[in-house]
Amino acid sequence: MFCCECGSKAQGKFCSHCGHPLQAVESAPQTDDWENDVRYEAIVNVTQVRDVIASHAKHAKKGMSAETFLAICDKVIDSPISYSGLAEVVQPMWAKVGVRTGKERAEEIAAPIGRVIARAVCSLAKHGQPILEVQQGDGGCLLTAEFPSSILAMKGVLRISIVRFEQGAFVGAETDIAGQMFDWGKSTNALAQLFADLHSEMGLPASEQKRIAA
Repeated sequence: MFCCECGSKAQGKFCSHCGHPLQAVESAPQTDDWENDVRYEAIVNVTQVRDVIASHAKHAKKGMSAETFLAICDKVIDSPISYSGLAEVVQPMWAKVGVRTGKERAEEIAAPIGRVIARAVCSLAKHGQPILEVQQGDGGCLLTAEFPSSILAMKGVLRISIVRFEQGAFVGAETDIAGQMFDWGKSTNALAQLFADLHSEMGLPASEQKRIAA
């Protein structure tokens, strides 16, 4: 059995590498033309696609989290206030009163929808943004991923909507960080990285039908 989230070999109910719930390969949806398929599970269960996702996840670079940064501040700054402890209290408090930040971006991608979905999953794996939820529709899907904390901002979510379009796929993406008013460019940079990845091949192979046609 392979994890459809990170591509690692796994057994049981959850992946020991990333914690994603497992689904037996024999019960997973299959596709002969993943480039034009809109089904997330069918696309990530294609062996060649899964291998590329796993490779990106393996080489993902993880920066310093906000929690680690504040813990270091607690050690080097002589203060009666715990910065990390204060953040744990303040962020949820501000979130409850509606304080949040985030950015949005949308573009048409000139590629088949299945390939765009695969590129999006590769991008999330590449930047260490684990998928939390997938909402599947007839014309596309919505990926909700963790937007990890950094020294610029606390943890949030990244939502990527991918729908079939006349000449390819239309992608809308947004970041959402609750309990913080500014993220100092973190969201803008993350969306720029995402769309740069969506416009690149990300190491993905051609579909079986395209190879046969060639």
